[in-house]
Amino acid sequence: MAKSIKGITRIDYEGVATKGWMVRLTRGGKRQQEFFNDKTYGGKTKSLAAAKAKYAEWLTSAPPVQTTKNLKSARNTSGKVGVHTVRNVDPRWKNAESFAYCAMWTDENGSRKKVSFAWNSYGKRKAWQLACLARELESTDREALLDKVDKASKKKK
Repeated sequence: MAKSIKGITRIDYEGVATKGWMVRLTRGGKRQQEFFNDKTYGGKTKSLAAAKAKYAEWLTSAPPVQTTKNLKSARNTSGKVGVHTVRNVDPRWKNAESFAYCAMWTDENGSRKKVSFAWNSYGKRKAWQLACLARELESTDREALLDKVDKASKKKK
């Protein structure tokens, strides 16, 4: 399989005379697209070069990428973006369920990270504080998070 090129797709169907590269860029709800035909540009390599140049040109004038990170959606029921309640059920025992608050986020490499705090271990209020702090700092270091929450609660007293 050929290497993927962001924003550029190869159109190469068997039985169809039209072959080339489709360039697409969508920003701010506005979509731009243009087709670069191999015949018009003098071959597959030259049409790809023209497509890459057009994509680069569009990128320079395009508005920045809009992200939904830290924006509350209608699906959010906890009140804090990236923090949700987890219900764990152990099928080996009747009525064996536990609850926790879980903080989730995506790191700079695109990997999903999460850390949860059980109500039984920390208490419901402290588990909430820990999960919110973990999400805010994007940290899975429990000891550091516990220290910060403990220090903050001592200051209040």
